[in-house]
Amino acid sequence: MPDPSTVVILVSILVAVLVLAPVIVISVRRLRGTKATIVASTASPAAGAQAAVVPGAVAPAAIVTGPATPTAKTVLDYIDERTIALEVEDTDRDAVIRRLAALMSTTGRVLDEDAVVRAALDRELMSTTGIGEGIAIPHAESDGAIEPVLAFARSKAGVDWNSLDEAPAHLIFLIAVPKSAAGTEHLKVLAQLSRSLMKPSFRAAIEMAATPADVLAALASTVRPAAAPR
Repeated sequence: MPDPSTVVILVSILVAVLVLAPVIVISVRRLRGTKATIVASTASPAAGAQAAVVPGAVAPAAIVTGPATPTAKTVLDYIDERTIALEVEDTDRDAVIRRLAALMSTTGRVLDEDAVVRAALDRELMSTTGIGEGIAIPHAESDGAIEPVLAFARSKAGVDWNSLDEAPAHLIFLIAVPKSAAGTEHLKVLAQLSRSLMKPSFRAAIEMAATPADVLAALASTVRPAAAPR
């Protein structure tokens, strides 16, 4: 079992380097829930006439309601059973990325899987996304994806990912996002995934998962909607 403190450090590096290395400016301010503003109505006197003032009278109030805040997304909004591959036999990093991109295309969120593969491999040239302790999180920002999507592969034999600790990767998450979505909602979901990977119980659950549904259940037990900005 990997040392939990080591995984915490490595995943923190992932968030800082893998996701936040590009210049990201997040300026999201949403209303939290439905807010009501009480606006006192005022009388508009007719031209040339003076509005009458009645002592003790209270002007009627108009209630203006704002739009309800959309439900915050979680990792589960980006992954489903179609994008989960257990016991992959590929031992080559590039082959695994291609396989995961192909799974993504079955969801309709990736229209050009070759573009996603190229973006992921280009990202690997910048620095490895193998963070160590058997975990790799390749990342592709490409307009080959029309919506953020997440895929997962588990390799029993392990895949050489040029990881920071030189160990093979067994748990591999590929993230693909359109360029227009970089630096928005998906970053909060990445943070959720990172927090999940810090938990030994979560890693053990997906290592032992017998079906894709078991992987989703493990995710559901560890994630929670991202907090709305204040």
